[in-house]
Amino acid sequence: MNSDPSEWFRNQLIHSGASFAWAVGEVPAERQQREPPHTPGQWSAARHVFHMMFYEREMALPTMRLWLDQPFDAATAPDEDVAWDSLASVVEMLDQFRQVRAEQVDLLAEFPASAWNETRETVWGEVTLHWVVTKTYQHTAEHTHHVLNLALFWEVSPAQPRLH
Repeated sequence: MNSDPSEWFRNQLIHSGASFAWAVGEVPAERQQREPPHTPGQWSAARHVFHMMFYEREMALPTMRLWLDQPFDAATAPDEDVAWDSLASVVEMLDQFRQVRAEQVDLLAEFPASAWNETRETVWGEVTLHWVVTKTYQHTAEHTHHVLNLALFWEVSPAQPRLH
């Protein structure tokens, strides 16, 4: 990767966001609001969608803006568990997720090449912009994985072996 990873991250954020939305669509609509039967307490697909939208809107995007000298104090962010509405429309939440992700993608073009290795104080400590955007990419992959597990293994007990 060259010294300015903007284009690479642009492609990854676009494609990983689309993959997450696709994974949600793989969960039958009648199951999207339900917790999986074999693992009580595990999030529903709807909760994953809300979490992704909320995290990106309230944490990832404002943190990225630190490198454009826009202040952000994570302590003032709303509480996710309080904001969670279990009856929220998955379609509407996915649209909100896509809008926030598009803002992140657009923001990438505003960073000079030098910004990628500069550190800022964040909720994760002193990290670089490169680290923050990599975290967003990782986080998307993580929740895509969880949602696909809901789509693929709904009927499978965790005690049953899965071929990898």
